[in-house]
Amino acid sequence: MKTKILSLILAAAMLLPMLAGCAESGEGAEDVSGAVLTADGEIAAPAEEAETEMSRENTPDNLPSDLDFGGLSVPILYRGGVDEQEIYVEDLTGEVVDDAIYNRNASVSERLNIEFQYRASGNGTAQEFPGEARSSITANADDYAIISWAQYSTLPLCLSNMIMDVSGAKYIDYDMPWWNTDYMDILQIGNDKRFFLMGDIALNSLKVTAAVFFNQAVYTDLFGEYDSLYGDVLEGVWTLDKLYDLAEKGYRDLNGNGKKDKGDQWGISATTVANTELFAYGLGLKVIGRDADGLPELIVEDEHNYDILDRLNELYWNNEGMNKSYGDGEAFNSPVVSNLFAANEILFLPLWLKTCESLRDMESGYGIIPYPKLNEAQENYISLVQDTSSIFCIPVTCLHGDEIGAVVEAMCAENYRTVIPAYYDTALKTKYSRDTVSAQMIDLIHATSMTDFAYAYNYSIGSIGTVMRSVVAANGSLASTVAKSAKAVHKQLSRLIDTYLGD
Repeated sequence: MKTKILSLILAAAMLLPMLAGCAESGEGAEDVSGAVLTADGEIAAPAEEAETEMSRENTPDNLPSDLDFGGLSVPILYRGGVDEQEIYVEDLTGEVVDDAIYNRNASVSERLNIEFQYRASGNGTAQEFPGEARSSITANADDYAIISWAQYSTLPLCLSNMIMDVSGAKYIDYDMPWWNTDYMDILQIGNDKRFFLMGDIALNSLKVTAAVFFNQAVYTDLFGEYDSLYGDVLEGVWTLDKLYDLAEKGYRDLNGNGKKDKGDQWGISATTVANTELFAYGLGLKVIGRDADGLPELIVEDEHNYDILDRLNELYWNNEGMNKSYGDGEAFNSPVVSNLFAANEILFLPLWLKTCESLRDMESGYGIIPYPKLNEAQENYISLVQDTSSIFCIPVTCLHGDEIGAVVEAMCAENYRTVIPAYYDTALKTKYSRDTVSAQMIDLIHATSMTDFAYAYNYSIGSIGTVMRSVVAANGSLASTVAKSAKAVHKQLSRLIDTYLGD
């Protein structure tokens, strides 16, 4: 089945008047005076005023209306030193997303009669979870009620039995639309324990969802109208072969020196680190599967995976339009490539949705599309949420588990109503995107966002979830790369399963 979010939206819009017509053709018919006649000709009692139309902004939660936690202190530990804060904003600034976060905190505090205590720690890029948090939990101290930290460094905490099982939390309603249960199910081992929370409470997860940017001016100069690229996406034929062909044709020796260097135009720019995982999982890579009991098992040595990594090696090492670096030691990081893209020196820039924040001053137009499929037989596009995304949990030392469950439910619900629309609709789809179709592409990307078990628990199972980095960086073989670590990975995976399922 092809993913056609735009078509579904249009179909839903067309369905509304049809539904209205069905209502008008029911047994009761309205006469010219406005009275409603029943089937036997009697005048029916006047209808009550229609209820307010349900929308995202007024969707109610199921928390009791009389909850009052008597000024309970709720200390939240979160990453410091990152630009995109989702936990704490000191004051109203007039910036739409910041103000939504500030108002969310004020609303939840007043509603539940609690007092948030905001505790930033670390620099946001640290590989290790904050030592003071580990020490506190180990010492059985009730210092933190909620932890919001990078997924890659937080998930290993379950190996140390530091995280509370919230599968049966009193006030958390996983059936509500603000929780991403599919994502949380991928993280679980078995069905009776849930340690980590993901949903609209984690604004950062939306920001670091995989997305490909294309320079509309460069595309038009090379190939004509760029709308055809959107059409390929919606028709389900935006594939790796298509990207390969366009990227290869996108290289031009603009400075005329016969060398591939600064000042040239590139078809695509990507690194062998984060980009490879975004590509690989988008192409359907599966490192961990599930056995008959639903338990994780290593399946990385599979023909499908071999094909994916071989194809990525082709893109990175044999495509004339690929630029991984200039070969002069310059860090080819996101700010560098964003500037080159804005200067019309790159056709395709595969990164994350938040990249648009650094392109707001770009003079040329750009479009946003998902990472490509492996081939047209692939059912859906897959948009990986990078492991730097924040994820939420409650430490086992928390003495008020029920109350904190209510707090995270209220925060997630309020994010659904106000914070996500502020970023998603006002900022991402309107302020940053340059055309209406890009906004619809963002809908598609958000609808196909996901994670992968091996990728999420990567640093607890021998880094097998990012094996594609090593393979592509060396233009090497998946089989030989896995052979070096397979024994250790099996052992660590077994330990993870035993710890997760243990009492």
